[in-house]
Amino acid sequence: MNKTDVGDIADGLKLIEDGVEKIQNVMREHKIKSLSEIASELIPFFKKDDDSLTESIISRLE
Repeated sequence: MNKTDVGDIADGLKLIEDGVEKIQNVMREHKIKSLSEIASELIPFFKKDDDSLTESIISRLE
């Protein structure tokens, strides 16, 4: 590894930290206590979705 690799890893860890913080904020706001509760909240959205939500999620992941 070189300095660039270490910097890239640090950037990635910061992104993970920010993502976890966002998830925890939503969980606190909705009083969700586990990841399985999150899944049970998300599944109905995807089941009734008209593909716009799915496309939005896919575009965020690309």
